[in-house]
Amino acid sequence: MIHTEMELQKPESTYDQDVLKIDDTLYTVNVQEIEAFIEQCRRFMPIQSNNDFELMTQEISDSLVEFTRGDVPMEQVRPQLLFLREIGFLLKGLLTPIEED
Repeated sequence: MIHTEMELQKPESTYDQDVLKIDDTLYTVNVQEIEAFIEQCRRFMPIQSNNDFELMTQEISDSLVEFTRGDVPMEQVRPQLLFLREIGFLLKGLLTPIEED
């Protein structure tokens, strides 16, 4: 298991948003990506609270286990698979390395 040190820093005068330091690399936190993720998810699932995200990940796990037995229709699994895809997009775009001059 790889251990990385993370620290959320308040914006410095050169940054206009929160900065996350992972080991020795500074990243800006892309709030726009989080907002886009939530809007994309609302297209195929209800979102009343952040508990809905945890519930969806649990449903994905359960559905995939059941789906391997062949008794779950694809349309029942479709929202969970779309959610996984959106999680991938969110994680890919969540942090942007800060280019130091």
